[in-house]
Amino acid sequence: MHTRRSFLQIGSSNKVENKNADILIYVFQRGAADGLNLVVPYGDENYYANRPSIAIAKPNSSEGAALDLDGFFGLNPALSALLPIYQSNDLAMVHACGSLNSSHSHFKAQDDVDRGALNQDINSGWLARYANSYENNDSTAFKSVALSKSIPKSLSSAEQVVALDNIASFVIKAPESESVDIQNNLLTLFAGATSLDKVAQATFNGLEEVASINPEDFPVENDATYPSSGFGNRFKDLALLIKSGIGVEMASIDIGGWDTHNDENTALTPLAQDFAETLATFYTDMGDRMQNITIIALTEFGRRVAENGSGGTDHGTGNVAFVMGGSVNGGQVFTDWPGLRAEDLVGPGDLLPTTDYRTVIAELMEKRMNYTNFEELFPDFEVPEYLGIFKN
Repeated sequence: MHTRRSFLQIGSSNKVENKNADILIYVFQRGAADGLNLVVPYGDENYYANRPSIAIAKPNSSEGAALDLDGFFGLNPALSALLPIYQSNDLAMVHACGSLNSSHSHFKAQDDVDRGALNQDINSGWLARYANSYENNDSTAFKSVALSKSIPKSLSSAEQVVALDNIASFVIKAPESESVDIQNNLLTLFAGATSLDKVAQATFNGLEEVASINPEDFPVENDATYPSSGFGNRFKDLALLIKSGIGVEMASIDIGGWDTHNDENTALTPLAQDFAETLATFYTDMGDRMQNITIIALTEFGRRVAENGSGGTDHGTGNVAFVMGGSVNGGQVFTDWPGLRAEDLVGPGDLLPTTDYRTVIAELMEKRMNYTNFEELFPDFEVPEYLGIFKN
């Protein structure tokens, strides 16, 4: 076991500053992405035995074949935009990753992952608990930002968080002559000290801060071109916020649609392409800034190892996590591979998760966010030895 050190105490009246932390970006692939068809274990013959019609072919064997990563795993060709980042050692994957007590219910599993706990008495999100643990005297309303229509569970109960679907629409929708009066009246209404008041106050502060940004002053750089998708546009907005110096310290972005019960490859290909091209474009756009930015992408659970009768996959357990940034010991797939023989599977035929997703987050938190108060962050989880995914 690694030695625990409590640099930051959640709920302490003497919060410390944490200026040397990375910007943390949490991507949630909602709907349960099929990790076995995203990062393909082509070296395990049981993968092909279980998926005779939807398996991704071995590298160099046919059109649409996997892109070799390490002689055992291959990348779905729809994720090809990520391959150069992997080869530059700024991207890694963690396979057979997930919750060790995964539910096959989307609602419960997403809730568990966002909260970082199976204990239903814990209502706050893991990202919120981290955000509330420290203060930065230079921080703004955009310390924590959710690029979404509402605040996700991961940031639930954060003391300072703003949710915006996109920058252009982040305004009070009222005639200009009335907007100031409306905002002042709302500020009076939410002048208290409850969590709702604090979120409202941060939102109103955020409105003023965004209004001060001229997007033309922070163009997309390095000839990058974002996909014209909701996911792509949200990352484009996030890049603008980071470049503007508005004070983003952590961000949450969702990409849904991964529930591939039917005709999986038809549905998975464009979604995986959007996911990969958006992350790769952000990586290119941000340039050297990626040395201090870490992206972690998780999904709530995996898919069944065997394909179903509809050319899709049903709810499973183990999956794959993606981590990207200059802090990553990339160019490798981290795993304690459990195998895909019938006797290796769990539940109704699921990939056994050999790495709890919280192990990945904990290593990120200690090595890149200067945080080790895991009793608060993951109160029902004992953090094991790290995998060596991140640099100190």
